[in-house]
Amino acid sequence: MRFYYAACVSFLLIVMCAFSSLFSARTTTNKQKKQVIIFDLMNVIIKENQAGFTKKIGYGNIASYMITHFKHPGYRCLDMLDAMSKHETQKPHIHLTLRKRTMPRCLIEFQEGKKTAQQTKEEILKTIELLDQQKHFSGKKEKALMINIMNTILDPAVTASMIEPIKPTVQLIQKLKSAGHTLYIFANAPNELYTATQKKYPDIINLFDSTIISSETKTVKPSTTMFNHLLTTHNLIPENCILIDDLQETVDAAQQLGMQAFVHDKNIASKLKKCGVKY
Repeated sequence: MRFYYAACVSFLLIVMCAFSSLFSARTTTNKQKKQVIIFDLMNVIIKENQAGFTKKIGYGNIASYMITHFKHPGYRCLDMLDAMSKHETQKPHIHLTLRKRTMPRCLIEFQEGKKTAQQTKEEILKTIELLDQQKHFSGKKEKALMINIMNTILDPAVTASMIEPIKPTVQLIQKLKSAGHTLYIFANAPNELYTATQKKYPDIINLFDSTIISSETKTVKPSTTMFNHLLTTHNLIPENCILIDDLQETVDAAQQLGMQAFVHDKNIASKLKKCGVKY
């Protein structure tokens, strides 16, 4: 009888240990499924309303320019900013590009929160005058159009009215949040743009566990300083992080630190799945 009792107890202990191991394995597996996913803001979560921007600048102005110059004025404006970055007063302290054009110092400092929109606008207009002296513009109309574009871009009220969510990305973020993943916004953004986004789309911002914005950290991506701020503030391990950004330079910097990273496009959901993210 004692032998039977001892055998039953042993059997129960074996079964309990097996279930305990199985539960522990499942728990570990579930923990492993949770990822740290880091999103850029502009051109990843929100975007500029192109129709609204065109209307503000003037359909006629843009159409006329494209007919006479065979180029969209937006790209010509980027060329102008790149030219500014070569001027002694606007040489950038951090190399930051937009569509392969280097941005001038004042725009970088604007994103770092070191200059207001008004201060940045004043420096841009002053440098436009210097470029005009160097015969940079094809004529008075082109110069006037470039001034119009920059005044529009650097008007916080206009910026707030012209941003809209990128719906597929927001829907993906909602699914990731429901699945229990840790989400961060990690963005180069002037205070005016981020504040406008917070006010206009609080439900989107509230999906994230935290936000790291250049105008608050006083530095911009892809600098190591801003990445270190992200990692140390939130005690993150680079190898456990996935970053989604709109610029290749930032993706490259993240990968050098050991993160998985890729440029945002319409295939980001499938890219995340390839990284093992489940939702």
